[in-house]
Amino acid sequence: MLSEEDDVDIHALRRQGMTISEIARRTDHDRKTIRAYLNGDRVPGRRERAAPDSFGRFVDYAAARLIEDPHLPGR
Repeated sequence: MLSEEDDVDIHALRRQGMTISEIARRTDHDRKTIRAYLNGDRVPGRRERAAPDSFGRFVDYAAARLIEDPHLPGR
């Protein structure tokens, strides 16, 4: 993940005519990371989960149970 400042820097270096490989060497980031930020595939300051949330499918059930019995233990 890049910070806002890093994102601004890589876009400025690209406008100066540097290649992705040059930007990667200069900023010490992977070429694929630089390319993703320049293409807009990634947004600075926001991480995406590597795997989907495993609890997501139980949220509705857990909410219904807690509404039904608010003193239900959380385990």
